[in-house]
Amino acid sequence: ARDIAIMSRELLKHEKVTDYTTIWMDTIRNGEFGLTNTNRLVRFYRGITGLKTGYTSEAGYCISASAKRDNTHLIAVIMGAESSDLRNVSATKLLDFGFANYSVYTEKGSKTEPVRVYGGEKDTVATTYDEFKTLVNKSNIGKIETKIEMDEYVEDPVKNGDVVGKIIYSVNGEIIGEAPIFCAEDVG
Repeated sequence: ARDIAIMSRELLKHEKVTDYTTIWMDTIRNGEFGLTNTNRLVRFYRGITGLKTGYTSEAGYCISASAKRDNTHLIAVIMGAESSDLRNVSATKLLDFGFANYSVYTEKGSKTEPVRVYGGEKDTVATTYDEFKTLVNKSNIGKIETKIEMDEYVEDPVKNGDVVGKIIYSVNGEIIGEAPIFCAEDVG
């Protein structure tokens, strides 16, 4: 199930795929042959983006169901269900639970304090960090704390993109993620 979730996440990075995985019905051969999506959630679940159903006698009924609401995109993987209806009900319950309890925390990238440059053409180098995103329990959104750990100085030459520190994101002392702080310019 984890492997299927990882593959699904990577596939969803190619947004064009949802142009196809969200189609309920279509025809081919100039309308002579009709196709219906085996993922019934495409028709009935709000925000569904796909993704793939399957069945074998050994694996049972399986699905990798993905859905997006606001800025949160979730994937539910069900394997070994006894029927397609049970597979769909289980995927719906997992997605509903995820949307009810989790959200994406986003902090926009920004400049940080400059770092001293030892022996450089300039005394300091500008620093910055990129946008940070992580999935968190909605009850923890207001509890997220940040801590900056940065080098006291760097030696020349400094290259744009050199990592000089990190921002640590935590909730109640438990680290939920990190973002690198890097130089925003070259210093000879």
